[in-house]
Amino acid sequence: MKRRHLPPALALVLLSLLSLSLRRRTPLQPPPPPPPPIHAAKPAAGDPLLRRLAAAESAGYSQLLADAAALFANGSISTFPSLGGRYRLLYLRLPQTPGGPPRPRTISRARVPAGALPSDDSLLAAFRASLRSFLLSHRRLRRAGAGNVAAVMTDLPFTSALLGPRTTKAPTCAVVGNSGVLLGSGRGAQIDAHGLVIRLNNARIAGFGPDVGARTSLSFANSNILHLCASHAAATAPGCGCHPYGAAVPMAMYVCQPAHLLDALICNATAGANPFRLILTDPRLDALAARIAKYYSLRRFVTSSSSSAAAAAGGWAKKHDERYFHYSSGLQAVVMALGLCEEVSLFGFGKPPGAKHHYHTNQKKELDLHDYEAEYEFYGDLQDRPETVPFLDEAHGFTVPPVRLYW
Repeated sequence: MKRRHLPPALALVLLSLLSLSLRRRTPLQPPPPPPPPIHAAKPAAGDPLLRRLAAAESAGYSQLLADAAALFANGSISTFPSLGGRYRLLYLRLPQTPGGPPRPRTISRARVPAGALPSDDSLLAAFRASLRSFLLSHRRLRRAGAGNVAAVMTDLPFTSALLGPRTTKAPTCAVVGNSGVLLGSGRGAQIDAHGLVIRLNNARIAGFGPDVGARTSLSFANSNILHLCASHAAATAPGCGCHPYGAAVPMAMYVCQPAHLLDALICNATAGANPFRLILTDPRLDALAARIAKYYSLRRFVTSSSSSAAAAAGGWAKKHDERYFHYSSGLQAVVMALGLCEEVSLFGFGKPPGAKHHYHTNQKKELDLHDYEAEYEFYGDLQDRPETVPFLDEAHGFTVPPVRLYW
């Protein structure tokens, strides 16, 4: 049988009809989207080696925890009548050390009103509970290693104590330093106009109002200030006289020596009807302030020595004994304000030639355990180059608020 072939013209028509049919049944698919661009990870702010050196645990911090552990395990408290029974003398002691004096070593002492404190055993139990809480919080930080301590900037535990139950930040904050540069500045009204006013180490304001203002929302202090209050006024003033801005103004305090936790109990016991409003700083905030202070001090030393960071690190350790090197109360108050406030103003941070160290004292010499010049560089970066400040960039969801420096 002879096979028939379609004429070429008819074959072309059929192919065209088939093509149109397939196009109707099979819609055209859009081209696949291009792959998302690959962004390089944002480099960490600051010098990587200096960051690593600054984040290392210091000998001073290790000693702080060792002292707390010794007091928790072996500390003793005893009180004795004084001045005809009107007062009691309180002693905090540790057992003698091998090769040391033949009697227990006195760590702290204070004179308190008779009947103001619980029994020696009850007071020791409360002190050991404070030490235990202190040690646990710092050991949790240690177990986390050199992790993200900057996370505290979005999780400050005492925000509600200052701002109430609201979750928003304070719109404006003034952190008032104690530099003698404030004398004659006339900044008082400007300081008082801020929503939150933070002062340092119970600095006096009476008689200095035109220059430093009169309002106070928070007193930020190191625990040496509380110890001085307890040593001088536990027997004579409610709350050890350690709330010069009024009992309603809370004190935020970082612990320099664990024995000072006993001073907190003493001052609270003598506060009477007005509870002693004391907030201990979060260990992460302590660690963050320590890293920033050490980083800027290392950077300043490297710059002045004209050598590499690796070579200069040993020289820095010789100049600044790490057992005692510490950030100032002002630096930690500023770091805290960055997490509390939408705008931060700094007053009295800086010391031109001839200015007193503190506006309210005659002290002129700066303390050796702080590197104030390095801290001033930190404040300058907060104002002019916030993106270059190390460690704060580790706080996810946190942005450094606008910072303004005023003399």
